[in-house]
Amino acid sequence: MSEPQAKPGVIVLGSDFKALGIVRSLGRRGIPCYVVDNVPRSAWFSRYTTQRIKWHGERMDGPLFLSFLLSLSKHLQLDQWILLPTDDTSVGFVARHTHELSRFYLLATQDWNVIRWAHDKRLTYRMAEDVGVPAPRTWYPTSEEDLDQMGILFPVILKPAVSINLQHVVRIKALPVTTRDELFTHYRRIAQIIPPEEIMLQEIIPGNGLRQFSVATFCEDGEIRLSMTARRTRQYPIHYGLGSSFVEAIEIPGLCDLAAKIVRHMRVTGMVEVEFKQDPRSGDYKVLDINVRPWGWHTLCMACGLDFPFIHYSALHGESPTPQQPRYDYCWMRAITDIPAGIQEIRFGDLSLDCYLRSLLKKITFSVWDWRDPLPAFGDMATVLQRALRGAFKQKV
Repeated sequence: MSEPQAKPGVIVLGSDFKALGIVRSLGRRGIPCYVVDNVPRSAWFSRYTTQRIKWHGERMDGPLFLSFLLSLSKHLQLDQWILLPTDDTSVGFVARHTHELSRFYLLATQDWNVIRWAHDKRLTYRMAEDVGVPAPRTWYPTSEEDLDQMGILFPVILKPAVSINLQHVVRIKALPVTTRDELFTHYRRIAQIIPPEEIMLQEIIPGNGLRQFSVATFCEDGEIRLSMTARRTRQYPIHYGLGSSFVEAIEIPGLCDLAAKIVRHMRVTGMVEVEFKQDPRSGDYKVLDINVRPWGWHTLCMACGLDFPFIHYSALHGESPTPQQPRYDYCWMRAITDIPAGIQEIRFGDLSLDCYLRSLLKKITFSVWDWRDPLPAFGDMATVLQRALRGAFKQKV
C-alpha cells in the first residue's frame, strides 16, 4: 500500500500577526508552513511554523531577494509550493516578478497589471470614478508651484500614492493639513522622502472609527465568491493609524455591491479587502484603500466561518470555494495597540471609559494570543518593545 502523498506547503513572506493567522490556519491542517523574514516576529515562534528562514537584507524586495527565493526553492526542493506575501512591499515585489517566480512557485499573487490598481492610489481613485464608486475628493500636485493653483479646500490630508514608501521612513500614513502654511511645510518635508509626483492631497471625511468599514472577500477573476463586512472601530494611532486595533463583524447592506464593482474591474483573484469610510454629509461610502493580501484582521473572518487562507490555498489547488454565509457579532482585537488607542480616544473625548470596557465584553478573537499556541504572544511583545526602544534611542541621538 502506497504512503499518502504529503500536502504541498506554503512559503509565507513575513512573520507578523497576519502571517501568524495564515500559519495557524494551514498548520493545524497538516500543511507545512515555512516563514521567511528579516525580523523574527509572532509567527516565527508559532508551533505551527515548520521552518524559519532568516533573510538578512533590510527589505524583502530587490534583485538579491529574488535570487534568494529562487535558490531557496532549489535548495529545499520546494517546487510549486505556494508563495504567499503578507505586506505591501512583498506583494509588489512578487507581482513584478511573477515570470521568474512562477517557474518555481505557485503564486498567491497576480501579476503587476492587476496588483497596480491597489498598490498605487492614483489608479485606485481613477478606477473608482470609472466604475461609479464614491471616493474622497483628491488633488494631485506635481510640484510646489501647483499648490496655490488647485483650489484646495481645507482641511485635507497629505498622503503618498504608494503608502509603504512613506511608512518605511517615518512610520506614518498621512499628515493633516489645516492651513496654507502647514500645506507648504508638510509638502516640502514629504517631497524630501518620496517623489513629488507621488504626493496627493485628499479631503478629510468627518468621523472616527464608527464610520470606517471594510468588505473582506475571496475573489476569482474579479467575481466575489465569499464575503463579509466589518466596522474598523478603533485604530492606532487614532488619527490616520497604521492599522486597525479593534474590528467588529457587522453586516452592512449594500457595501459588498460597491466592492464588487472594484474587484470586477481589477479582475483580481485571491484574498481582497476593500476599505471604505461613510461620509456623514452625504451618507456615501467612499473607498479609501484596497488590500490584495491578507489584511490585519483576517482572523476575525475565521471566527465568523470564513477561513480565507485555507480557502485561498484550496482554490490554488483546484478546489472551488463552497458558498456560505458568515456568522456576525464577533470582534477582533490587537490588544497591544488597542489599549493605547482606547486611552487616546478617551483623552480626546471620542470614547468613554465605560464604552471601552463594554466593548471588551464582546466575543473577541485576538490578533496573537491563543492558549493553544502561546509563544507568539511573547515574541510579539518583544518585537514591539524592541521597536519602541530603537525609536527612543533615535530620538536621543
